[in-house]
Order: sequence, then structure tokens, then C-alpha cells
Amino acid sequence: RRPGTAALVRDQVGYATRAMWRSRVVLVFTFILPLLWLVVIGLMAGNDAVDESSGVRVMQFATPMAVVLSLLLTAYPPVAHNLALAREGQILKRVRGTPVPMWAYLLGRVGAAVTLSAAAIVVMLALGVVAYGVQIQTETLAATIVTLGFGIACLAALGLAVGALASSGTMAQTFAIASAMVVAFLSGLMTFGLTPPAWMDSVGSFFPVRYLLEPLQDQFNPFLEGGRWDLTALVVLAAWGVAAVVVAAWGLRRQPVSKGPSAVRTRPAAGRGVEVSEMVRPSSMSLVLDQVRWATTAARRDAGWVFFAIAMPVGLYALMAMQLTDAEFRPRGMAFAVYFAVGMAAYGAAVTAFVNMPEAVATGRDRLLLKRLRGTPLAPWQYLAGRTTSVLWIALITALLVFALGVAYFGVELAPANVPLGLAVLLFGTLTLAACGYALAAILPSGRAIGVVAVAILLPLAFISDVFPFGGTMPDWLTAIASAFPLIHFVHALAGALSPSQATLEWLDLAVLAAWLVGASLVAVRRFRWMPTR
Repeated sequence: RRPGTAALVRDQVGYATRAMWRSRVVLVFTFILPLLWLVVIGLMAGNDAVDESSGVRVMQFATPMAVVLSLLLTAYPPVAHNLALAREGQILKRVRGTPVPMWAYLLGRVGAAVTLSAAAIVVMLALGVVAYGVQIQTETLAATIVTLGFGIACLAALGLAVGALASSGTMAQTFAIASAMVVAFLSGLMTFGLTPPAWMDSVGSFFPVRYLLEPLQDQFNPFLEGGRWDLTALVVLAAWGVAAVVVAAWGLRRQPVSKGPSAVRTRPAAGRGVEVSEMVRPSSMSLVLDQVRWATTAARRDAGWVFFAIAMPVGLYALMAMQLTDAEFRPRGMAFAVYFAVGMAAYGAAVTAFVNMPEAVATGRDRLLLKRLRGTPLAPWQYLAGRTTSVLWIALITALLVFALGVAYFGVELAPANVPLGLAVLLFGTLTLAACGYALAAILPSGRAIGVVAVAILLPLAFISDVFPFGGTMPDWLTAIASAFPLIHFVHALAGALSPSQATLEWLDLAVLAAWLVGASLVAVRRFRWMPTR
């Protein structure tokens, strides 16, 4: 018996929801990042009462921004990624031979985005109400629900369009996350309390996120009267959604490009004798250098690695430095443009050494690649040395790009005599984080688990370890927690080495880094497995 339309759509929504929830992107960017953003804003901006008589507090106006950020990261990148994976794997082609209509399959993806977005809204509002005293405005509840519905549908439709046009799942995921983060900054989601430049405000007004954010801010504002329906915003969201659906429909009619092997013609060499050369075992140095080249090439071809470890730190630095170049606060006595360059260099190194590298090594272990190394001339230490050297090289590239941008456009001045010391601290800190990454790979069972756990550790630490110095004062207990981990000591040691006034060696920070390097290395040596756990 052919299942009914409602049953088909319900099953597709359930399947797509489970598939999206299993994605690391959904876990990290849907819940962890917006929650951390809300908590950090609460810590740095405070939650003082705006009006004592009504009890309205500062976080009443920050919570809508966290809600929109969560919706942007829930309804857009996961839909694009999953649709592109289905298209790349010929799943969409096989769907046409089943009782499931294509529209039901796509509606299932949109329904999954709605389901996860609803969960994200509940989590953000629950935190706002319980922790910060946010007041839900009942008189605008209908307008809020309709605005959220239009926004989710628009963002999910944009995800369908990107997924239909992308050449691969990796490309769709990288483009969707990158564009989401850029639009989030341009639309004012990440700059609470700051006044963006006029050009940024104009560019941000072109994208649909602004037309989701501004109505919600009005609907959460208890000092405004009326139902606060914004029909213009709803029309803009609907127009973006319809245009995205049209693009998605056109893109899905195209066939994905086949990447099958190409035929290679060979012609025997006439009149030439066969030369026999003696096989020579490659030297240890050549084997290590080959591993460095291979690991660097693999990272360069990984769009996610390039974006999160290089493009994202450089882009964040450019966006924030443009707004805060003349900021009055001076973290550790340094200009914001200088100190934030230090933070982004350390953050890029952390993503490369603590997240991407151990995940790649563990994924190779899961695929039995490390087991097969025993049948090659490559020794385990040569493999790990090549991986580690590649990590140091990529971290250096990120730091060079960030500081080059600062010197060229934001008035950053580095004393030439400080550069060698800063380079040494950068490499030492990156090596420490790489040792922590190897320890994580030794403890956790799979590459997927490492990716989730590493990001869940790094993001909170980045917010409390002076990587993002936005002028607030952290509570003493939070600073104490950050001081127990190496990232804040990496940032402080690098800042001391590159201080424009006088370079200093922060011996205490370096000692903590050395302790983490030794301890993590011992854990990695004793616990690392070359075979996957069965």
C-alpha cells in the first residue's frame, strides 16, 4: 500500500532531523556557539537594569541577537550540507525511483530545519529567561512567531539553493558556514553595543538576516507599543525565500559532474633499452619532508580546514579591527589591533593543532591507514613528525596573514627585533597545542568524536582566554578556569613577545605551556593506538 502524503513527509522530516543532528556542525554552531555568545555578552556587558520600575535588563536586547544567530546557523548550513551530500552520493537520483516525491524529500529537509530551529529557540529563550531575566512579550507573541517562521523558511530555502549548486558536500558546508559568519557580522549579530561603519550597515541591509533581526528586536523591546508587525520585513524574507527555491529547483535539474578516472594512453618507447636502476631506501629526512608536503597538500585541499584555520581568523580580524581600531580599551597595555592580531594568530594555531590535525590522524586510524604504515618504509615517528611540522607551517601562515593585514591597514607596528622571539613563542605554543591534540586522539575512540570534543573544548576556552578582547572584565573564577589551560598562556606569552613597547618573556606562561607539552606528550605516547577500537 502506498503511504499517504503526510506519512511520507513525516518520515522524511524524522530522517533528515536525525541526519542533521548527527552532524558536528549542527551541534557546535546551532547550540554551543550561540549559547557561548550569549553567556560572554552577559559577562562582558553585564545585565544591569535598564529600567528599575519594569525590571528590564540589558540582556533583554541581546537575546534576540542570539536567537537569530542560532537560527542562521541551524536552518542554513546543515540543509545545504545534507542536500549537497545527497546529490553528490546519487541519493537524489535514487529518490526518483521510490514512492517519495522530490518535493516531499526537500520538504523533509526544511521540516528538519524547522524542528532544530524550534529547539534552538527554546534553548536560547530558556537561558535568557532563567539566567538573565528576559521578559517574553505576550502582546507581540503572534508577530514574533510569524516572523520566526518566515525567517526559518527563508534560511532553509537558501540552504537548499546552496546545496543544489555546490559541487560537493564539503564545498557546500564550507561556503554556507563562511557566508553565514560573514553575514552575521555584516548584519550586526556579533557586535552587540558597537556602532558599525556606514558601509557595513549598508551592505548588511541587503541580506535577509537584517530583516529577521530588526523585527525581533522591536518585538522583544518592552518600551514599544502595539503588535509590532513588520510587513516590509516579511515581504523581503518571502522574496528571498522564493528566489532561493527557484534557484534550488534549477540547480537540482543539473546532473552532478562525474569524477571518474580518465583514460591514459601510453606509447611504448621505440628503440630504447630498458634501464634498470638500483632501489635505494629513502633517508629519514626525505621521508619526513614528504610527509610534510603530503599533510600540507591534504590540508590545502580541505575547504573546511582552510576556512576555519586560516580564512576565519583573518576575516574576523579584518571585521573587528575595522570597528575597534580606535577603541579606548587597551588589553595588557597594547592597542586593540595589535592584541587582537595576537589572539587570532593563537586561535588559528589552536584550530590547526588541536582540532584539525588530531581529527585527521584519528580518521586515518579509523580507515586503517595507520595500520598499513607498518608495511612501508615510513616509521611512526616520521609520520608524526611530518604531521607536526605541517601544523607548525600552517599556523605560521595564518599568523603571517593576520599580522600582514594589521601592518598594511590597521597601523600595527612590530619591532624587527621582536619578530624572532614572537616566532619562537608561536611555534612553541603551537607545538604544545599539537601535543594536546595527540593526547586527545589517544584518548578518544574515533575521528568524529575528536572533532566534536575538540571544538566543544576550544570554543569556550577561546572566549575566556583573551582571544576575543572586547573590553569586558571576566569574573575571577572564570579567569581561574582559563588559567588552568594552555590557550590563555599562549596568548599572553605571544603578546609579551610582540609587545611594541618592550618585548618580554612571560616565564610563568611559558612554564605552564612547557608543563602541558610534557604532560600531553606522555599521555599521547602511552595511550596512542595505531588500530581503531573495535
